[in-house]
Amino acid sequence: MIAPFSISDREKLEKIIGSTGISRSGLARKLEVSYKTVYRWLDGGVRPHPRQSRDIDQLFKEYVDIRSIIIALQKKIKNPIALLKSDVTARNRFFLAMTYNSNAIEGSRMTVKETQKAFDGKVVRGKELFEVMEAVNHRNALLFVLENVKKNFVITREYILKLHAIVMYNFNNKLPGKYRTGYVNLTNTEKKLPSAQEVPLKMGKFIGAINKYPEDRLGKIARNHYEFEAIHPFFDGNGRVGRMLMMTQLLSNGFAPAIITVENRHQYYMALSKGDAGDFNNITQMVCDGIIEGYKNLFGFGGLMW
Repeated sequence: MIAPFSISDREKLEKIIGSTGISRSGLARKLEVSYKTVYRWLDGGVRPHPRQSRDIDQLFKEYVDIRSIIIALQKKIKNPIALLKSDVTARNRFFLAMTYNSNAIEGSRMTVKETQKAFDGKVVRGKELFEVMEAVNHRNALLFVLENVKKNFVITREYILKLHAIVMYNFNNKLPGKYRTGYVNLTNTEKKLPSAQEVPLKMGKFIGAINKYPEDRLGKIARNHYEFEAIHPFFDGNGRVGRMLMMTQLLSNGFAPAIITVENRHQYYMALSKGDAGDFNNITQMVCDGIIEGYKNLFGFGGLMW
């Protein structure tokens, strides 16, 4: 069953050539390898080195629109909501992967094994109480999403604030369930965020548009994720809530939820930053790649390092 979720390096190279018309020698130049190396990958059955495989993947995402792959998966694998609600093993596996990766993107030091211990109510040695609480809160927020989401679910202001209240439960200085009342800075960027006074108006416009979908639903969902993060309506928890909103949108539209892995954190931030210039191709590709990871996880093909 793994075949529908995996695209080999050779298939990626073939799709790059087919989509762009680039020659094998041109491909070799872009990947900074010899023509003979590309030839061996395509015709000789040789598998690229892991570093080269990552380079191929980045080039693939840059040049090949993978939305068609996601649409094909959606048609083949129907109703991920029902699977998550009925299959306890799949649900627990997804909750663990989503919580570990989402919190790690935000700087959590919890390992996968420690995250599972937090879920089980066990003592997590060597970690601060707030780190354990972040894991438990995230899992509880995922439960809230799953209890509420359904086909064509309508996201409201109350839903977003409740999500934040759960994610930030017991972090009272972060104003759980309330928009920020002051200014916040994004690390490693000079991007200026809206003032606290602007947040309610911007969020009102955001919520007014979030439930309207054009034909390109995946592109719209990716763009909405950028827009939410660009508003940054809360003092903390914006990334985690934003990814759960994206999960809500994807599930309500019949797609698997996207799992953005911590290994792709820098590419994820870069993709979001490109949205500042109106370029949403990278974040759309990133979301689609996360959906493939979501499908793999739901069916037990995703990998977590313990």
